[in-house]
Amino acid sequence: MKKIHILFSLIAFLFCILPISNKVSASESNSNRKTPVVIAVEKVGPAVANISTERIITQRHVDPFFGSRSELFDRFFNEFFGQGQKQMVERPLGSGVIIDEDGYIVTNEHVISRASKIKVRLSDGKEFEATMISSDPISDLAVLKINSPTPLPYVKMGTSKDIMIGETVVALGNPFGLENSVTTGVLSAKNRTITFSSEYGDIKYDGLLQTDSLINPGNSGGPLVNIDGELIGINAAIVNQAQGIGFAIPVDKVRQTLVKLFNFRELNKVWFGVQVEEQDDVTKGIMVSSVEPNSPAYKAQIKTGDYITKIDSKEILDVIDFEKYVLKKNAGDKLHIYINRGGRELKADVSLEKAPLASVEKLALEKLGLVVQNLTPQLAKQLNLWWVKSGVLISEVQRNGPAHEVGIEAGHVLVYVGQYRINNVEELGALFKLMQKGDIWEVGIVWSDKYGEHQGYARIKIR
Repeated sequence: MKKIHILFSLIAFLFCILPISNKVSASESNSNRKTPVVIAVEKVGPAVANISTERIITQRHVDPFFGSRSELFDRFFNEFFGQGQKQMVERPLGSGVIIDEDGYIVTNEHVISRASKIKVRLSDGKEFEATMISSDPISDLAVLKINSPTPLPYVKMGTSKDIMIGETVVALGNPFGLENSVTTGVLSAKNRTITFSSEYGDIKYDGLLQTDSLINPGNSGGPLVNIDGELIGINAAIVNQAQGIGFAIPVDKVRQTLVKLFNFRELNKVWFGVQVEEQDDVTKGIMVSSVEPNSPAYKAQIKTGDYITKIDSKEILDVIDFEKYVLKKNAGDKLHIYINRGGRELKADVSLEKAPLASVEKLALEKLGLVVQNLTPQLAKQLNLWWVKSGVLISEVQRNGPAHEVGIEAGHVLVYVGQYRINNVEELGALFKLMQKGDIWEVGIVWSDKYGEHQGYARIKIR
């Protein structure tokens, strides 16, 4: 009997410990499944944006020699000549990534090019209508903004300096409209130069990252991240003839472009009056490398060599932080600037002013080869352009200049430059500092002749 009692006690003991053993096993199994890739995806996934756009495609016969059209410009033209034209709506899909809690999104320029409406959906199902802040077709990057009552998830930017060939990378996006897709692979190569055919002709990309992560149509604009969930690139393109080869714009190049795309002086026409640069130690803030004479910063006694650490309550760690914060402000607003000067903490109050413009006429001639003036109602009537309420009249075209080479003539009126509607010479002048030598800018033009009213688009190479 004693042996039987011991046997039953042993069986009871085993039954007691079996559930515990199973539980430990399941926990260990779950731990093994939660790989670094899974952790990175959980971290980044909520910040990936599914971007859908609408483009109004209009077909008409009044564009005799300009090869490409902008549907943004078509909308302007349709206000006056909207009858009897064939229209259809395209809804292309692409991807983007949120880069801060305020809702700024980075994507490829070609994803949102010529979009009349941009919608963003996040992985939690929330939908937003986005506005475009600015774009750069040469770098193929654009910045969008969505507004949310609560802070949004975002991806931390990494660096291109320490990326390693062979390290694991993860591409996220919406290939073929399949939302929240993830592909993994390794970083195959750096500094690739690839030329792609596009509606604008051949476009050359250099300095690209190459990966064998699958990057398909719809992935464009989405993030390429490392195993720590840091952004190391923006997915840009695929080689259609090959499999397992994708490319991304490296994050350091993205950062350089974002500084230009967030340029508050050009976008919001406000004047702060300093040039700033980043330091390796971001905790020190950003260093003032120069101060413009008689600028708001000069009047506030900010000096070269100062470190800006905070504006109002916003900590400033890099130039993008600086540009984004001031972009929200207008001329007349006062900013409380906290600076470090030789180890001393100081505070300066800067009152923003309207940005002064260089001589627009001189810049128009230098960069575009154009002599320009405001289009007045009287001039519009004389040129039989009664339907054009505002714009920049081209009164003379320099022979063999950039504009002359693409067929622009005296009597044409600039109404769009890039994605911007141009109402007067001052607005054209605000864009000139964005134009660098060798850049390609698309301009929208209207004119009238004996055959009727016309619209056209041309791509001008800035000199």
